[in-house]
Amino acid sequence: MLATLAHVVFEGWRIHMVPLYLLAALLLLSRLRLRDRALKVGHPRLRLLGTGVVLALAGAFPAWLLPVVTLPAPTGRYAVGVVDRELNDPVRARRLMVSVWYPAAKKGARAPLTLYSEKMAAGLTRAFGLPAAAPLLQHLRYFTSSASLGAPMLSSAPPFPVLVFSHGLVGVRLQNSGTFQELASRGFVVVALDHTDAAAVTVFPDGEARGYDLQRLGIRPEELGESTRVLLPIWVADQRLVYDTLTTWQASDPLFAGRLDVRRMGSFGHSFGGVTAFEVCRVELRCRAAVNLDGGLPQGGLLPAQRPVLLMTSSHSNSLEYAIQRWRRYVQAAKAPAMWLEVSGTNHYSFTIMPLMLPLIAPRSYDPAAGQETADHYLNVFFDLQLRGVPTGLFDRPVQTAVSKTGVLWRE
Repeated sequence: MLATLAHVVFEGWRIHMVPLYLLAALLLLSRLRLRDRALKVGHPRLRLLGTGVVLALAGAFPAWLLPVVTLPAPTGRYAVGVVDRELNDPVRARRLMVSVWYPAAKKGARAPLTLYSEKMAAGLTRAFGLPAAAPLLQHLRYFTSSASLGAPMLSSAPPFPVLVFSHGLVGVRLQNSGTFQELASRGFVVVALDHTDAAAVTVFPDGEARGYDLQRLGIRPEELGESTRVLLPIWVADQRLVYDTLTTWQASDPLFAGRLDVRRMGSFGHSFGGVTAFEVCRVELRCRAAVNLDGGLPQGGLLPAQRPVLLMTSSHSNSLEYAIQRWRRYVQAAKAPAMWLEVSGTNHYSFTIMPLMLPLIAPRSYDPAAGQETADHYLNVFFDLQLRGVPTGLFDRPVQTAVSKTGVLWRE
């Protein structure tokens, strides 16, 4: 009981711990009642013991259902740093938040996955319609990465290529943090942005938290079916603001000046963010290559790709005939190399850290660690090829191969 009280006072209560709170109360109750001789017979003791065992097991279930996540250690040669920045577009009166992951001069203490865990948890709870009275995401405060917050950038190497990332609709920029730190450990600077008002929640340094609300972007509820038409130009403009900012940082930023290779930049994204990446790389001359992670193309499709693109799709999405047709038309119409592969045994969220955070959403036979390793590997190899000119045989011909425990099926 003292340990339980100390936990509540110093850390705050957690919904995951409720079964253990009940267990502590039961033990106290049983201790008091067992002073009565009438309870010193076998059956009441057994009932108390059985109840205690059930509650102890129940205490382990929330830890499995909603585990505390430590992102897997990156495999590249460099230590990783991360920093949050706010960007402002005065022309559009628009505020954005970005996280920048980069090769660091040295390894330091693990950074939290988010600096705004309470507001992030509250925003995600609202965005996904979870009961506000049951704070299921309290444990976000314990999530950590392998990056060091604000670490000095590595200066003993040539400037690093830069990648810009967009999340999906009702997503958040931290959703692919495992991929960001892996790419940073391999010599890329990754800028992940929240598309304010279309993200699940965006928290700014001044404390303002903006939740998902497309009406603030001029989309009425009855127009949701046509939201792509309005959203895509906004998201493309958001990414292009990042491209402009990177040029400014390269010239004069205290952390990044002289360390960014703005001649070698690319875009990638998940879901609608992947569609955005394709369109950015069509209209933005500074973008040299783009990757779409399971982003379904709009009904009218996109104009043909002008630069190299990689489409990485899930097994679940590849069961949707309309998606297959649109992707096939896009790849066939491309004016530059266009590659398309399916990561076997996956669903839409397998390209994010969501299977680590919520194991129940992972496909039954899916290994989240191996699947993430596969996706990260092909992302790294593709951008190595297109931005650094590193030769590879992985994209030479349509073959079936395997990386780790997750298969990769090429599509023509």
